[in-house]
Amino acid sequence: MKKTLILQAPAKINIALWVKHKRPDGYHELASIMQTISLADTITLKEIGEPGIRIFCDNPDVPLDGTNLVHRAATVFLDRFSIEPRLAINIDKKIPVAAGLAGGSTDAAAVLTGLARLYDKAVTVPDIMNMATSIGSDVPFVVHGGLALAEGRGEILSFYEPPKPPLVVVIAVPTGVSVSTRWAYENYHSGNNQAKEKAFGEVLQAYRRRDIEALKALVFNDLESVTLHRHPEVLKIKELLNSTGEGVAMMSGSGPSVFALFTDRRRAMNAVKNLDGMAVNVFIEHITRKNT
Repeated sequence: MKKTLILQAPAKINIALWVKHKRPDGYHELASIMQTISLADTITLKEIGEPGIRIFCDNPDVPLDGTNLVHRAATVFLDRFSIEPRLAINIDKKIPVAAGLAGGSTDAAAVLTGLARLYDKAVTVPDIMNMATSIGSDVPFVVHGGLALAEGRGEILSFYEPPKPPLVVVIAVPTGVSVSTRWAYENYHSGNNQAKEKAFGEVLQAYRRRDIEALKALVFNDLESVTLHRHPEVLKIKELLNSTGEGVAMMSGSGPSVFALFTDRRRAMNAVKNLDGMAVNVFIEHITRKNT
């Protein structure tokens, strides 16, 4: 009997993102505090009789060919275990596309871990992390999920217990705006790393103790200097979410998504009211622990 497996693929936010410098390999040296949230895609893996890897998705903006990271993840895994491709992958897309929330990376991570279960393969953590690194910089983090300090190009990970109780997360995505991660990094110019290093060193502990006031003074995302200049509506969303003074808002990744952290849902909803009349999609979510 052909098997079917259904998995959740959670989005991520960058609590802080420090782009240090460009490396000889063309990537940028990073330091980022990354957190998975409850907003998630649903991935269904199904064995089929016909040869090949077939991708289906309810969002027309998602490619269905080999450029999709889930195709690459499936290919890497099946090649690793010499399994003939006879696989259908369905993506029920809830995470906005090209929005700085690791939507493609988390789908790929779910495929990697899901195929190990579908084909009953014993995969070591280093092995699956190596496969994840070969697919994309954010994929190793979302394989694990939870809270991590990511360094290098994102593949050097140190994991921590997230804040308790979970913080409420507002995600606001301007409609009709997408940002290429490659474009954002290509147009970024580094600034005062000494000042950033001091602030970055204090973000993780402030975040873990749920100290919103401290975070207001500490958090930063270097790619805001690129994306906010091109897309002023992203800056406007950030300002409106910050305007109640009860949370802290920041762009996630290369944008255009803006997230805001609050200690409870009431404060989150107060801030969301300020977005009335804007062309924006809003999600009320919460931070999550590591994937099961």
